[in-house]
Amino acid sequence: MPTNHTNHRENAEFENEVRRIARLLWPSAQFSGAALVDNRERDGIFETEECFHLLEATTSRQKQKAQDDIKKLVNLAAKYQRKNTTKAVRCWFVTKDEPTADQRKVAEKQRQLVNVLSFSQFQALLIDSRAYLTARDNYYFGSVRDPATGSKDPSVGFISVMLSQLPGLKLTSPDDLIQSLKFGGRIIVLGDFGAGKSMTLRHIYQELRSSHLLGLTSKFPVFVNLRDHYGQSDPSELLERHARIIGFANPLHLVRAWRSGYVHLLLDGFDEITTLNIQGLWTKLRDNRFRAMEAVRRLVREHPQSAGLVIAGRAHFFDSTKERKTALGLSDAFDEFSLNEFSEEQIAEYLQKSGLSGIVPSWLPSRPLLVAYLAARGFLSGSLVGNTVDPASGWDILLDNITSRESEIEAGIDGSTVRRILERLSTKARSTSSGLGPLAPEVLIEAFREICGYSPDERGMVLLQRLPGLGVDRDEEGTRAFIDEDFTDACRAGDIIQFVDGPFDFEPELVGSVECATGILGIAIAVRLANLRKISAGKIDTSLRRVRDLTQGNFAADIARLAIECGYILTDSMHIRGAYIPELEFSTRLSDASRLTFEDCFFSKIGIDSDVDSSCLPHFKSCFIDEIDGRVSRSDLPKEVFDNNCFIESFATPASTTDAMLALEIPLGTRVALTILKKLYQQRGAGRKENGLFRGLDHRARRLVPGALQLIAREGFASPYKRGEETIWIPNRKLMRRAGRIIAAPHTRDDRLLQEAATLE
Repeated sequence: MPTNHTNHRENAEFENEVRRIARLLWPSAQFSGAALVDNRERDGIFETEECFHLLEATTSRQKQKAQDDIKKLVNLAAKYQRKNTTKAVRCWFVTKDEPTADQRKVAEKQRQLVNVLSFSQFQALLIDSRAYLTARDNYYFGSVRDPATGSKDPSVGFISVMLSQLPGLKLTSPDDLIQSLKFGGRIIVLGDFGAGKSMTLRHIYQELRSSHLLGLTSKFPVFVNLRDHYGQSDPSELLERHARIIGFANPLHLVRAWRSGYVHLLLDGFDEITTLNIQGLWTKLRDNRFRAMEAVRRLVREHPQSAGLVIAGRAHFFDSTKERKTALGLSDAFDEFSLNEFSEEQIAEYLQKSGLSGIVPSWLPSRPLLVAYLAARGFLSGSLVGNTVDPASGWDILLDNITSRESEIEAGIDGSTVRRILERLSTKARSTSSGLGPLAPEVLIEAFREICGYSPDERGMVLLQRLPGLGVDRDEEGTRAFIDEDFTDACRAGDIIQFVDGPFDFEPELVGSVECATGILGIAIAVRLANLRKISAGKIDTSLRRVRDLTQGNFAADIARLAIECGYILTDSMHIRGAYIPELEFSTRLSDASRLTFEDCFFSKIGIDSDVDSSCLPHFKSCFIDEIDGRVSRSDLPKEVFDNNCFIESFATPASTTDAMLALEIPLGTRVALTILKKLYQQRGAGRKENGLFRGLDHRARRLVPGALQLIAREGFASPYKRGEETIWIPNRKLMRRAGRIIAAPHTRDDRLLQEAATLE
């Protein structure tokens, strides 16, 4: 049981809090407070120009305590009324919890003089926090939307995503942040698009809201969408506008409550606020960003120390950590956290709450937004085998969804335009050695102008600063670079199709500057878009002739690869020189590509099915080929296809590996499973064609491939999907370590996959 000392301390703290509110309610009596009258302690006497306010506060729920305090109030009021006939007298009996029926009954006879109310009701005279919270609940929380309906209330509850404290990798949970905020913590939450910043802040808001409504704390949360506050610099004006936007009746009361320390302030989207009249000069953007954050800086500077403060936004909006801290006014008291992606367990939890079965595609970054989009559209339902998402289709849809989301933030620029800007930037990034950047500020503005037909205005400049998938380049301050290779490769497909659709609309310099190849994923998406748009053979021919006139390099290779993958016959001769091509595969369905010649090109891998018609293959002259899959030696190659000047590093045949495995007496089924795993996990992007998994195996081993694939799918190492008449297998990157251990130590047969593969016949 609590001691008398504990009760006394609790009552004293409560009385102090009530007096603090009283001074805020009656500022002309701000120096008034407790007093001794007739040798009796009075909790509060506050004299204003019009009235005496007499106050008693208690944590007790006893009827006797109410009788004593109300009697004190009535007697003191009578004394003041006799001495001061020109001023009114009002009495306040404030209880920590809701007054009991007995306590209210005691004051019934004095109801014209004595106000009996709970602490929350007394605080509501300062601000009706319940009314604010009700109004706030009916307005959007940052970018939080239901992925299926667009509603402000997601149909799936919050899935806690761990955060990494910066610098370093110490993990913490949103609930840990909540505890810090309750004690006046200062926090900044960083994350890229779709990382779950708004969802995390909404969860923090809801937990702080519950604590307040349950009477556990006098402080309540205020969640501000900074995107609603273009051009504002005064914190009071910002809070007043916030109140009006959500429909709260007393904006000034919100400002008063904030300054009084009763508000935990949650500021979402510092990357979504800008000043008015930003001109299209990137050189001035740092100054403009600094000015745009004036209201945030002042909120940070003037926020009471006793209340919590959290700010969220994209990590790469500013050019550096130093600029972010300076622009936002962050002191050393701020703790910085970065949101992580979903773990496998969290994905499973999300799917379960969504009423779905299945797994998230292994090729997809596990960002909460992307998982939610897929789940809402039914892509994640069904069993693992035979019902997974086509990577090309999935990325195409995701790019549409992500850029549509950006267009909601930047009104006046639709989603398809945002996507085209990203696609153009991905092409411009191909002029760099990495293919990811850096992209100078003027390059971003140029891409905007090329797609939109006009220079970016203030909102266009903000869009360029916060484009999804772009981050700050570490080497050159002020520049941007793509931060994910698959995202970049998916974007590259756009300009490939645009060129095929209108080859004479492209500037020759753009096509000729491409120094980096499109990957397997990008070509797969380009094939999908070509099929959706029903690109004709005539357009392919025209684009091939046009690109031949402009360049013989990587962009020309892209158009040729697209033609081959789409099954078009190359009717005109075409020469490609000096290109880097990650992978080419030639299957039995290959159309005639014999008029195509690669010279001085580099290939990571070329795959040739055993029964492909060699007369349909392109010609290779003086090329460097890291690996040829499907042939065992140079003498096994068609002489008319590869000239003697081609350097071939290796042939991807299991012959030598097989000898070693057989020496260890590894069963044939185990060898087949190992060979397939190696092929699957050597390649990222759009997956591995099933016919390529048969290459290099003799007739006995080929017979076991279907059974081995069933085992691999059942163990979750890979999953198939159909693309036209072909089956593509996608490796599960989450099992990469397990696959690596199996491949590295095939003699260790304690893995279930190897044990079952050994029984294949």
